[in-house]
Amino acid sequence: MNKPTFLDCPYSEKDEAKKLGAQFDWDQKKWFIPPGLEIEPFTKWLPKPPPPPSTSLTLNDLMLNVKKTIAEQHNTRYWVRAELVNVSENVHVYMELADHDNEGHEVAKARATLWKHRAASQLQHFKEQTGLPFKPGIKVLLQVHIEFHTRYGFSLDVLDIDPSFTLGEMEAKLNRIRKRLKTEGIYTNNQKLAKTREFCKVAVIAPPQAAGLGDFKSQADILATLGLCEFHYYSASFQGKNILTEIPAAFELVNQPEQFDAVVMIRGGGAKADLFQLNEYEIVKAICMAKLPVIVGIGHERDKTLLDEVANYACHTPSLAISHISATIVQNARNAKQDWQSIIRAASEKLNRARADTDRLNAQIREQTVKLLGSQHQKMATLMQEIKNASQNQLTQARHQIKLLMEQVLLGDPKRIINRGYALVRNRQDKVISTKVAAQQEDFLVIEFKDGRLSCQMEKK
Repeated sequence: MNKPTFLDCPYSEKDEAKKLGAQFDWDQKKWFIPPGLEIEPFTKWLPKPPPPPSTSLTLNDLMLNVKKTIAEQHNTRYWVRAELVNVSENVHVYMELADHDNEGHEVAKARATLWKHRAASQLQHFKEQTGLPFKPGIKVLLQVHIEFHTRYGFSLDVLDIDPSFTLGEMEAKLNRIRKRLKTEGIYTNNQKLAKTREFCKVAVIAPPQAAGLGDFKSQADILATLGLCEFHYYSASFQGKNILTEIPAAFELVNQPEQFDAVVMIRGGGAKADLFQLNEYEIVKAICMAKLPVIVGIGHERDKTLLDEVANYACHTPSLAISHISATIVQNARNAKQDWQSIIRAASEKLNRARADTDRLNAQIREQTVKLLGSQHQKMATLMQEIKNASQNQLTQARHQIKLLMEQVLLGDPKRIINRGYALVRNRQDKVISTKVAAQQEDFLVIEFKDGRLSCQMEKK
């Protein structure tokens, strides 16, 4: 066998056929038996030979039979869960519904119609309860009645819409993301970062050409012009299929604590369904794992996303985000001015206290100096008196000693000695000779007596 044998295998039995060795042809959208594989195990899926014309049905007969069967077997109302794939309005509201398996593969699809006479009230009630427009991308719970038309085929007649199911699905999705982030231990990572106390250089992630970005820049440009803060802008899609890659990629670019003080993520208000698109694990994780404090300003004040929960600071709108930055800068300037004034006051008070202390110490020094000088003057006067008295005593003693010495000198006066009967012997040079030996060596002597002198020639032996 050189050609593959195609099978009429229903979707519900595909796994059984696959285990037996069947393969899927993506062009034909059919399962087939590869060449060389036994056919017998696949007998129940082998194409049946066409019946003879006499036993066949017209298409209309077949469709009528199907319609009759559906009417008999499915004549009740059903509550059906599905995802809105497409919605259009042309008098009536036409929608396309789909269902997916756990891996995201589409497993069922059907058309549905919400007729004009009940559409307005149903859709208004849905929007009031959920805050969402009835548009593709949301999950809904619809009460339907099965319709089958021989020309238009199978469709669902929508009788009612349960908004609480959609709200529950939205919250369930948020809870799944929260639980995953908490299990990974990163849910509060960005919240735990220190709040930004000064803004000098800020990274801004926003969708291009967004109205909210214009509101933000109208104030940010003023701060930048004044040289108070730099703003660097990074574009990313905030809705559509690219948001799961572009927003995390933007965070990778700005995760530089040495360059930026904070990351601001902004988007203007819009449909709640558009904002809800941001509640995706990849986007929320990017904020949780950011190395810089993230300030989120997305939507209106009444809107809240999962991003607000995990961010370091939530401002709700772009205008509030830039107002927060501006207010922080202004408050810091006021605080700096107050601190400078406090420093000046404190310095002035210290200087005044120092001057008062100096004046007090100078007064004490002067007072102590006067006292010390007075005390020293008194001591000096006492010492001077003691010196004077001691000098007088010494002078008196000196005079007395001089007198005694003078008396002794006077007692030794040669004249007095001569008058007492002694004689004074001198040589030719008028030098006193006091010994016999000295006299014998002289050839001439003069002897002085009380009443005169006597010259004597000495004989030579």
